[in-house]
Amino acid sequence: MIQTPILIVGAGPTGLMLSAQLHRYGTAHVIVDKKPGITELSKALAVQARTLEQYRQLGIADKAIEQGFVAETVQLIINGRVRAKIPLGQIGAGLSPFPYLFILEQSQNEALLQDKIAMQGGNVQWGTALTEVRKTATGYAGILTRHDGSQDEFECQYLIGCDGASSAVRHFLRMPLRGGTNARLFFVADIDMDVGLEKEGLLLALNKSEFMGFFPMSRPQQYRAIGVLPSSVTDPENIPFDTLKDHIEKNAGLPIKITGHSWHAGYRVHHRIADSFRSGNVFLVGDAAHIHSPAGGQGMNTGLGDAVNLGWKLAAVVNSWSDAKILDTYNQERRPFGVQLVHTTDHAFSTMVSKNWLARFMRTSILPIILGTALRFAVTRRLLFKTISQIRIAYRRSSLSDGSRSRSIHAGDRFPWFEWQGGNSFDWLTKPGYVVLSFGAALPQKPMEWVGPTTFIKVDSPAAEAAVAAGLPRNGSIVVRPDMHIAQIIA
Repeated sequence: MIQTPILIVGAGPTGLMLSAQLHRYGTAHVIVDKKPGITELSKALAVQARTLEQYRQLGIADKAIEQGFVAETVQLIINGRVRAKIPLGQIGAGLSPFPYLFILEQSQNEALLQDKIAMQGGNVQWGTALTEVRKTATGYAGILTRHDGSQDEFECQYLIGCDGASSAVRHFLRMPLRGGTNARLFFVADIDMDVGLEKEGLLLALNKSEFMGFFPMSRPQQYRAIGVLPSSVTDPENIPFDTLKDHIEKNAGLPIKITGHSWHAGYRVHHRIADSFRSGNVFLVGDAAHIHSPAGGQGMNTGLGDAVNLGWKLAAVVNSWSDAKILDTYNQERRPFGVQLVHTTDHAFSTMVSKNWLARFMRTSILPIILGTALRFAVTRRLLFKTISQIRIAYRRSSLSDGSRSRSIHAGDRFPWFEWQGGNSFDWLTKPGYVVLSFGAALPQKPMEWVGPTTFIKVDSPAAEAAVAAGLPRNGSIVVRPDMHIAQIIA
């Protein structure tokens, strides 16, 4: 019999991040996955700045940076001609310690997180599937079945579904994903190719009938290719690579010669979201709660953000640091962002692949002009970075945010990144738990309804002057949540 306060089902990036967060707070749990181990496929590629900031709290950001690389540009290729070359580089300078678009394959992200869990004394029970669930007076019970056919009964207070779009947890609890599916079929392939362009970033190739994207990967000539499958393909699960190779080389509008590939697949793009990310003591996280198009490289990062949000709250309740009502804020904070993300990514992706004449005109004639012009301005580049990097995510309407503000900064916002000679604001946020910063003559304030670990910091110059320049009060206190969002501003 396995008895645990928290059972995590699924050990992809989301489940591994949740486990790492729980270990960070010393919270007992069990994590299982029916797979034999972490994925060997590249899968998701983009690691947004907010994810790297969360990795920084875990102490694994430097290792991630060592293994991945920065995408310096996006080249927009229309009907075979480079129509816009958009510099990325340090596009978010001054906004984050990671002011760029970063590429690190999902398999490497999973390995980093698994290593972190092992360093914290934990492990994943691989080859273990959830095969039965029933509700009990105190939570949930059921059966875990291992790859050799042996079974274990389990009891838990909280059951967490991190098991992807086909979530067994969601199906057992009858929590449907609502939405739709794009009618067209798409492909993804990791290929080696000669393209005649310097490998420095993303390539988006558009013409009247086709859309293809090429994302740089770790090997010198390796790219992730995505696009629409030819109409002759009717079964996305049975695509000969020679058919796909021929399609890419003939329709990309670039002098591409594919010299090898490691894997490829066809798929349908869904845009779906659960009615709630919580039912009783069951929580859905990542793809188990929301699935959407790959536009903008948001999928894996959103699941990791879900895990960070839920992790400290579960720890707070299990460790008796906070009342159980804090768990209501997971759905309250994360689902509205999920709804927005599903809508915006679906709209963007549909425009990029639509056969409608207006959509074709927009992507081949108007889009290059808009991007080429608007992104010359720093304010536009900063807005783009804030949106794609996920540092704009805020919880101003959450019950954990009291409505307080200091100039442009509100309770619920991500705590701002800023530097001064000899330090930076995120160094204040490295310890688990709440952080209370006091400025000027203000006295430190205890976090409301929280008895867990709390760090109190008196901020003096030059840090105090940098904080004022960033929008924080000259005299007052800032209460910062464990996930680096502001809970309260007392000025």
